[in-house]
Amino acid sequence: MAPKKFKIQSGHKSSEQEAAPASRSLFSGKSDSFLRLSLPSSSAALTSTPSSSNVSPLVLLSILDHYLRRKESQSQIIGALLGVRTTDSFGMSQVQVVNSFPLSYSETSDHKVFVDADFFTKMYALHLQTNPKETIIGWYATGNELNENSVWIQEMFSGENSSSFSAYDAGSKKPGSFFVQLPVSYQSTDKSSMDVLVKATESLSMEASLTSDLDNLEESVKSVYDMLTVVCAYVEKILSGETKPNATLGRHLLDTVSLIPQIKPAEFSKVFNSHMQDILMVVYLANLTRTQLAIAERLHKMV
Repeated sequence: MAPKKFKIQSGHKSSEQEAAPASRSLFSGKSDSFLRLSLPSSSAALTSTPSSSNVSPLVLLSILDHYLRRKESQSQIIGALLGVRTTDSFGMSQVQVVNSFPLSYSETSDHKVFVDADFFTKMYALHLQTNPKETIIGWYATGNELNENSVWIQEMFSGENSSSFSAYDAGSKKPGSFFVQLPVSYQSTDKSSMDVLVKATESLSMEASLTSDLDNLEESVKSVYDMLTVVCAYVEKILSGETKPNATLGRHLLDTVSLIPQIKPAEFSKVFNSHMQDILMVVYLANLTRTQLAIAERLHKMV
């Protein structure tokens, strides 16, 4: 699956711009960006730009879930972005946005936003208990209008990270931020969830049911079988002289084959059947638990 591209707005300060008072709007125009990253401050602004940045699909799904569960009176949502900043041996900064959580706020009649700072502090403290390495990277908001509320929110998040700063629009000068295309990267553990979302887009109802462990195993075996079929056909074409050999691809295939454990067919069948029995037992216990809960719920309603 090719990485999806989207726009991230980061507060990168230009060399010819000075920070304006906080009462001014962050930008005079509009933007279709909804993620804003706080970059580390530096005497040389250009050197503070991360050499690479990526966003986990969990963040996008969390933002979507937050928006769908918002109150009817709320026109937009606001939340915090969390992640990890790393620096390699060459001094190049890398930013990984891996998590997020929503923020509680209130809006007055004149469209001024007040974020619940206590709620933000408590949520961040709870998050640090389970993920101590993840820190505040920036914030997100839906909508395409940037106004004075964006300035206040940016100042609040900048206070959480001493190495971050925000650049403001100084009248007629050009904006001090620019858009950066960032890839959405996912790990192998996220692939099953992504496959379910892809299946949902292929149906007219835009819905997809979650598969069991046994079904996932069957899909994995089919996928491996299809890939082996393609590889075998490619190797046969090379042996017959229909296709020119590719040394790089050949080395990759050799490395892949060398990783396969040397196991006898009888032993492999025994291990596979044992694993299959474990999966069937888990499925049986899950169905039994579901049935027991349904019976208990009906008995509770009768009482």
